[in-house]
Amino acid sequence: MVDENIFFDYEKRPGLKQKNKFIKEQIKPLVSIITSYYNSKEFLKQTVNSVINQTFPYWEWIIVDDGSTQKETYEILKSLEAKDSRIKVYHKQNEGLAKGRDYAIKYSTTKYILPLDADDLIDPTYIETLYFTLETNKEASFAFTNSVGFGKYIYLSNPDFDSERMKTDNHITATSLIRKEKIIELGGYGLAKRYVNEDWHLWLRMLAKGYYPVQVSFYGFWYRRRKISLLSEINDEKKKENILRLQDLKAEADKITKKVNAKIYPQDDKTNIEYNKLDFTEDIKPIDNGDNVLYIIPWLKSDEKLFKKIKEESKNKNVIILTTKYLGYVNRQKLEQYSTIFDLTTFLDKKYWLGFIEYILNSRKVIKIVVDKTQDKKILNFVSNKNIETNLIEYKDDEKEYKRLIKRYNFNQSIIGRILRKIRRSFI
Repeated sequence: MVDENIFFDYEKRPGLKQKNKFIKEQIKPLVSIITSYYNSKEFLKQTVNSVINQTFPYWEWIIVDDGSTQKETYEILKSLEAKDSRIKVYHKQNEGLAKGRDYAIKYSTTKYILPLDADDLIDPTYIETLYFTLETNKEASFAFTNSVGFGKYIYLSNPDFDSERMKTDNHITATSLIRKEKIIELGGYGLAKRYVNEDWHLWLRMLAKGYYPVQVSFYGFWYRRRKISLLSEINDEKKKENILRLQDLKAEADKITKKVNAKIYPQDDKTNIEYNKLDFTEDIKPIDNGDNVLYIIPWLKSDEKLFKKIKEESKNKNVIILTTKYLGYVNRQKLEQYSTIFDLTTFLDKKYWLGFIEYILNSRKVIKIVVDKTQDKKILNFVSNKNIETNLIEYKDDEKEYKRLIKRYNFNQSIIGRILRKIRRSFI
């Protein structure tokens, strides 16, 4: 990604505040989130916020209390279940994470499974983005995004998927969207021994079957790195369990005899933009979240005038931005303070762009479309034929201003820049 280490802000974590309301009415779910819960009350609230804040409300969340020993667990989960009709809580004796996930899958009602640990976080567009990725890539078995490590360690993880590397290094997050039929076919997570990384074990079994993933290139998953965790204990090489773990994982890795290629976005897609209706969206009811303004632009690097316009518009309307040029995290988090962003290049083929635009228009109350004149003529014609106010703008990113922005970021990260910021804060 372009200049991502310069622009990325680890403090802008999902779920710091609850923005969406709990939903009481029954909604037909399209994705099943599953959580095996064990003594995680310290971090649960932020995880809950990150789920409730999803831009795609068509989910069910199945939480399995895997024999937690914290006294408040029952009351906490019962209260959560009472607040939202989409949340279902079950209790069982402790058998470990893998068995907890399998238990949750038994109660799931959709074709997609999204494992989510009770201390991790997902970006607001996470479910919506991955849902459409798998719906438009019918042969793929699962989809995942790049990830952010936060907590004890902070880092960005975005290596291109490599099935050979997967034999010795699990670089896929557990929180991927997976076709349930594939999990069931392979016997679930519980086939892994308790001391084995159950998600890695599943990925190896999938790859042995030739099942491939789609890699979605934005930072959608936030992995909490805790000082003490079950995984950190298991990874202690002095322990017998670690030796057994490596032996069992190697046994599965050895079954992968052919290279498995993932579909990795952004694609080198030189095809023309065509209209392909997303038929599977017909059952999706409009999201009642007020008036929305839809922006369709390449990307916002340094057009401060346009940024101020978006910021001002967000005061009394919801702003949705669809971008058509891949520029990673240049100003993305800055814009996300005032809008919802979908970078079309990171999760869709061009042939589905118009269909996704139509889906946005049908699923939200869009009262105005703002599109720049540089867009493909088919996009311009498509939105102009909708019975919605459409404004054309001249997109003006200044390359010199962008270079100055890069220099400013670099200076702020330098030792001198940090000292000056500390001095300024002392006077506030």
